[in-house]
Amino acid sequence: MIDGLRGLGISNFVALPQLAVVGDQSSGKSSVLESFSELPFPRDSGLCTRFATQIIFRRGSTSSIKVSIIPGPDRSLTDTDKLRGYVKDGLTALTSTEFLDILHEVCQLMGIPGPGQPLETSQSTFSDDLLSIELCGPDKQNLSIIDIPGIFRTPTEGVTTVNDMALVRRIMNRHIEDERTIILAVIPSNTDIATQEILSIAKKLDPKGLRTLGVLTKPDLIDKGGEENVMSLVEGKRNQLRLGYCIVRNRGQSELLSDASERHRKEKEFFATGPWSRLDRDRVGTPALQRRLQELLVSLTRREFPKVQAQIVQQLSTCRKRLDGLGADRESADQQRRFLLEISQKFQDMTNCALDAYYSRHTVFGNVPELRIATLAVERMERFAEDIDTFGHTVNFSSEAKDEVATTGSPLASSTPSSNGSEAGAGSPDHEYPELSDLISTDWVDPEPSDRSIMEWIEEEYRKARGFGLGTIGPSILPTIWQEQSKNWESLTLSYIADIVYFVHDFTCKALTHVCPDEGVRSSLWSVLQEQLVDRYRTAIDHVGFIIRVEKFGTPLTTNHFFNENLQKCKAHRLEKLLGKHAESRSSSDGFGSSQSRKFVRLDQIKQSMTMDNSEYTIQDIHDILESYYKVARKRFVDTVCMQGSDFYLLTGPASPLRIFGTAFVSELSPAQLDLIAGEDISTKQLRKSLKNEIAALEKGKKLLRT
Repeated sequence: MIDGLRGLGISNFVALPQLAVVGDQSSGKSSVLESFSELPFPRDSGLCTRFATQIIFRRGSTSSIKVSIIPGPDRSLTDTDKLRGYVKDGLTALTSTEFLDILHEVCQLMGIPGPGQPLETSQSTFSDDLLSIELCGPDKQNLSIIDIPGIFRTPTEGVTTVNDMALVRRIMNRHIEDERTIILAVIPSNTDIATQEILSIAKKLDPKGLRTLGVLTKPDLIDKGGEENVMSLVEGKRNQLRLGYCIVRNRGQSELLSDASERHRKEKEFFATGPWSRLDRDRVGTPALQRRLQELLVSLTRREFPKVQAQIVQQLSTCRKRLDGLGADRESADQQRRFLLEISQKFQDMTNCALDAYYSRHTVFGNVPELRIATLAVERMERFAEDIDTFGHTVNFSSEAKDEVATTGSPLASSTPSSNGSEAGAGSPDHEYPELSDLISTDWVDPEPSDRSIMEWIEEEYRKARGFGLGTIGPSILPTIWQEQSKNWESLTLSYIADIVYFVHDFTCKALTHVCPDEGVRSSLWSVLQEQLVDRYRTAIDHVGFIIRVEKFGTPLTTNHFFNENLQKCKAHRLEKLLGKHAESRSSSDGFGSSQSRKFVRLDQIKQSMTMDNSEYTIQDIHDILESYYKVARKRFVDTVCMQGSDFYLLTGPASPLRIFGTAFVSELSPAQLDLIAGEDISTKQLRKSLKNEIAALEKGKKLLRT
């Protein structure tokens, strides 16, 4: 089962039982690996000890060899692609020359010296990459063995450094710290075992000794009389290991040209002679070591198999979550368009709920108050109407209004809400959204209605604008006074429409943040949307400017019957006030014995009170007409600005900025624009591809475990 998982490549994602050959430099590690793999490793160059080499054995009906490179964890994306691209497949055998050529190519890609090459200043001595060699054949045992660079304690000038020492130890620890790795601690027989650091390292990582096997090499180089010390290790009399020791004899320098069968024959003859012949045959020779390793792997596999099953399921779930976190595939233009269409539909759904004040549909409305755009717009609309009513006129029409102006706050003092929902002043949008700086002015002057007498002001304006005539109202006098009396409307209206623009812009930005969590996509989308958004804002502001110009400079005109009613009320009120000064009270009988008090004005007093010059009559008429028309025009103006400028152009109309990011917008994007907005960067594409491959392998592995 484990071999099947390894064949599916599960070992790349989940640790599977394997062997790791470790030891000091020149301890004979590569020779042990060579005896297993029968690969012609170069014996003199030391190249194979400069990077980890993994030999994967698989049993199969035909013989084949595959060579590849697994990049180290610290490689850049460019280097990773280059190293992963190196694959030698379809080989049936490897001669020493062919294998040496492969090592040349591998070393060059890894950036380390090749066979026979001196170390250059810019090169490293060791590489964190892994050379993977897969051997398949009917005579192969199902094993995985890693040869790790030998540890050393003293740097060699011009060859190795302190950093190289640290790198080798990191490589070693990364491969042997996993509890599913059997540690083959290779120890030369002709050295003092007390000096072999590998045993203390193994004990630290495997304190119970469940996966550490000692392998003694070079017994033929032991000085005469020293055999007993080595044999006592194999026999478990000293420096005991729970799994014990095995001893092997590898080829010497004079035997490099001999083949595998010759090597095995000489090894067998060596251990058949005394004193080695007294050792247990299960602990002596390469075939015995292979059998021992096979037994250990079977035992380890049985112990770890349930954990491997659970880890495969867990890793599969993790990979799926990570893949889901990347969103839908966005490689082709169609995939990118579908991805943006889905986002635009979510955006429009949120927009519709916000405009309908249906805030219960999305929890985000409760967390981000700036998304409650209908509420914000209505509140600002009401304040706009109040501002025009209170501060819109240049001179107060009545004394009661003077007190009101004195106690009411400035209409422009708190204009645009900040991002936290509090009102922060009209200057804040420039800092939060620089793209609005050309649209939203921050130099408005707070209007201050004058508390001077309205009649005195009208008289002053009248005398400055009157021309030839019989004392009646000239055609230019009323428009001139009207323009002056309504001049505050512009700043109040532009302040209002700027707030609505800000609300819309802020809503769009924050809604996109919610429906599009991918910051890269959102940033690219926002940069494309900005130009169209600003154009729509400018159109709305221009239309509001048109409304202002029509009201201010157009012909004062209305068919509203309230104008005449207001005018009659003004005249009646003035007459009543004038006559009230001369009113007298007199009691009269109603014929039924009761009396009633009545007020009356003498005709001569009426004549006397009505006496005034032409200018006074004209000024009074101007006042009454101005006040009557102002009331009608003010309400009409506020309604027009709110309905057209804000509601139609900015909020609910078909050309509202809130409707830009919809299906039509996405459908009209060119392939280049789609790739710019929704295309994945190289790292994301690689991650998605890697996750898909990993999921496919893990799913096959999970299926295999069920059979």
